Amino acid sequence: MTLLFLSLAAFIAIVVILVSAKHIKAGFEARGDVKEQQKSEKRKQEDEKILDELNRKNLSEEDLKDLYEKIQNNKKDKDE
Repeated sequence: MTLLFLSLAAFIAIVVILVSAKHIKAGFEARGDVKEQQKSEKRKQEDEKILDELNRKNLSEEDLKDLYEKIQNNKKDKDE
């Protein structure tokens, strides 16, 4: 009888761990998605702020092209 009880308890414990693991993993993935979305929104706000500042300065097309090239080079450096 004790052996039956212990084996049943072990089975229930394994099932609970397996079921919980799925939900915990889903929670970690959702948390990662939320953090990534927050980073994306922050970058977008920074980009809009920079664009507003550039629009106020009334730069020439050549100046804007130079700035764009510098930004692209910085992005490439960050990705590497």
